[in-house]
Amino acid sequence: MKKLKKILFITTWSALIIGLMLCLGFVNKEQDSLTCKSLDIKVNQDDDLYFLNKIDIAQLIHDRGDSIIGQPKSTINIPEIEYVLNNQSDVANAEVYATINGEIKVEVKQRKPVIRIINANGESYYLDDEGKLMPLSDKYTARVIIANGYILEPYARRYMYTIEDIGKDSMAKENSMLDELYAMAKYINADEFWKAQVKQIYINADRDMEIVPLVGDQKIIFGDTTAMDEKFKKLLTFYQQGLNITGWWNKYSSINLKFKNQIVCTKKINPVSKPVISQSIPVKQTEKPTKKKV
Repeated sequence: MKKLKKILFITTWSALIIGLMLCLGFVNKEQDSLTCKSLDIKVNQDDDLYFLNKIDIAQLIHDRGDSIIGQPKSTINIPEIEYVLNNQSDVANAEVYATINGEIKVEVKQRKPVIRIINANGESYYLDDEGKLMPLSDKYTARVIIANGYILEPYARRYMYTIEDIGKDSMAKENSMLDELYAMAKYINADEFWKAQVKQIYINADRDMEIVPLVGDQKIIFGDTTAMDEKFKKLLTFYQQGLNITGWWNKYSSINLKFKNQIVCTKKINPVSKPVISQSIPVKQTEKPTKKKV
């Protein structure tokens, strides 16, 4: 009796499994014969990014020979479409998949530049938010900080590397300013005040970074990214306690932040009187004021 029950149990479950496999096979066959009814494309345009749009993505898919709509799902090479899109210079990530109702969905995330580099030879490219080199676009120019001056890195020798990769290579890092510029750009872009105030970074012959502000015509000598947060707080305090109170925005030609706990300022030359070359101003830092709602 026990043996009969065991045989009956095995037979029942075997029949169920076979039936399920037949159903799945039927469904798969139906899915393979199903034609693509529509192509749904989504492209993120956060932070006003317009390197690519839906029309551009549709054209890229069409250019590789896929008509997509009306084509049997079994003949649509989804991995290849995904590969083509992910190899576009403006694309950070692309995902392509098919739904059970015959729709092909494409989701594209654009790369986000944080700074534009103009090297010593006049060649220009971006660094994106992942620390990767990114070529300029003929279609759209990102509104980001510009860095120029004594920057030697050409795009061709660095485009396949990230900032992290360059940092691991001692020889590449020795002559590189990209890691410093990337760190500076990330800091500035994360702060609304400095994002609005800093429009350009210049690399001088001593490989120091100089900030070109939107307000005022002073040359702000920043140095490197050592104690970066402290330097920006020091500069903010100087703005609040010095320039805003005295109104001496046009008094100084340069503001040097490289010295600890003080700012060294150079006065502009007065053609009538003998100029004061520079003066050291001690700075007592205060917290950044919070904005009040009106």
